[in-house]
Amino acid sequence: MNKKIRWAAGAFVICAIAGTWFVKHINGSENKVKTLQTMMKDDVMTMNPIMTTDIYSGQAQDQVYEGLYRYKGDKVVAGMSDKVVKPTQNGTVYTFKIRNNAKWSNGDKVTAQDFVTAIRAIADPKTKSQNSADAISIMKNYEDVHSGKMSPDKIGVKAINSHTLQITLAQATPSFDKLATSIIPVNTKDYEKWGTKYGTSSKYMVTNGAYQMVGWTGTNSSFTFTKNSNYWAAKKVQIKKVKVRVIKTPMTAANEFKNKHLDIAQLSDDYIKTYKNTKYYHATPQAVVRGIYFNETSEKTNNIHLRQAFGYVINRNEITSNIMNDGSMPQSNAVPKGIMTNPKTGADFTKDAGTQFTVDKKKAQTEWAAYLKDTGKTSATFTMTFDDDSTSRKVGAYIQYTVEHAFKGITINTKYVPHSQAVSEVLKQDFDMVNMGLSVTVPDAAYPLAIGKTGYGLNFSKVSDATYDGYLAQAAEETNDAKARYATLQKANQYFTKTKAYMVPIYQPVTANVVTDKIGGFKGNSFHSPAYQDMYWK
Repeated sequence: MNKKIRWAAGAFVICAIAGTWFVKHINGSENKVKTLQTMMKDDVMTMNPIMTTDIYSGQAQDQVYEGLYRYKGDKVVAGMSDKVVKPTQNGTVYTFKIRNNAKWSNGDKVTAQDFVTAIRAIADPKTKSQNSADAISIMKNYEDVHSGKMSPDKIGVKAINSHTLQITLAQATPSFDKLATSIIPVNTKDYEKWGTKYGTSSKYMVTNGAYQMVGWTGTNSSFTFTKNSNYWAAKKVQIKKVKVRVIKTPMTAANEFKNKHLDIAQLSDDYIKTYKNTKYYHATPQAVVRGIYFNETSEKTNNIHLRQAFGYVINRNEITSNIMNDGSMPQSNAVPKGIMTNPKTGADFTKDAGTQFTVDKKKAQTEWAAYLKDTGKTSATFTMTFDDDSTSRKVGAYIQYTVEHAFKGITINTKYVPHSQAVSEVLKQDFDMVNMGLSVTVPDAAYPLAIGKTGYGLNFSKVSDATYDGYLAQAAEETNDAKARYATLQKANQYFTKTKAYMVPIYQPVTANVVTDKIGGFKGNSFHSPAYQDMYWK
């Protein structure tokens, strides 16, 4: 409940009953404050937007921080900026006016410098941010700053005054409005005071969005979002309190929703069947392809024949239809369906790309034999890392069985760990193979394909390929020629997934939510979390 409720009529008593808070004044009147009960599928790693790497931290941050713009359903609307602005100087310069009434949850004004502080920190190699930095990387001088050739103050951002922010891009980028939703400020004063503690617990957090995050220690699996009374549009926020629990077991999530202990739940496995054709069901394809990544810094796994062998042996249709059975789509491209369309025909990128790998056991075995010859071995053992959830466990068991029965001399040890641990180990290159995906926030194929770019923060495998980098650089220079750019990105996708098989794509997941009919305004989107601030009690 809002900490700034004042004493209006003397003492009051607070008690919680079945998700509803009652504030009872001594005069006997009652003010009912409902609590939205919801869940996440795994723990939050950080609430520091500068250091975000994982999807679950991003989901939590979506609710408490606001960028220059924000998503409202599928539409980009003004956030901290007082309006959606038009660029100048051939589409390379954006000048934003920060709202006069934009405040942090501690009452400080949100300033242009708060954005500058965050942007420079992400770009600064000394920060060691693994943030994907899509919106930052297209700013003028980013590459030179991030490589240490220039100081952070040379990146294309400056505070003209306390409420005027100017961003200069290296070149015109039509998708920048969507990228601007992920340009999140930090409170400069507190960031400088707390340093590396910033965003590590509720104690070291200030927020500029619709909610504050209460009761998060940095390691616990439950917390609360409470309405931020200092948020510029606080009067429009109707859901005042959101209780969040981490629930990793599908059966628990389904039962909690059935028993009305959750108002919004994420389902998977066979529990989807119960609700699929009901009014409660909301399915949204995620803007991510999950596949197998190989540690390219290790001689053991940095081998094209090994990657190709896995590409040909895995039956994606069988995994999605029989193993997962949750609406996820088979995928053999690095680019998810629904991300980009052909500028001439309107066809989806993945339709034009076609199937990069079809199941071919003989080819797979030939590639495996070539791997053994390259390494001079007759057998090999690998550890394959998966998230520790029921769906990943089933996918892991299937891949292990399939591979070990197809390739003579191979042993696959499956390892199931919390998502946060998997991300941490991948960023340290402490893995052989990992089942993972890159979630993107912009409908453009260049962003999921960036996962193979040399030096990219979330380049899981540490791929470094001059030919592939050349495709991405060429596409970046073709922003004024949509057809040519589309063709170049198609070449990049084929090179990354088929020619070199740096990632073996498997499936595009679907987020299956069930939502109580007592709330309205729930809007799923492939690129961001449904915003509680846009929901309301019916």
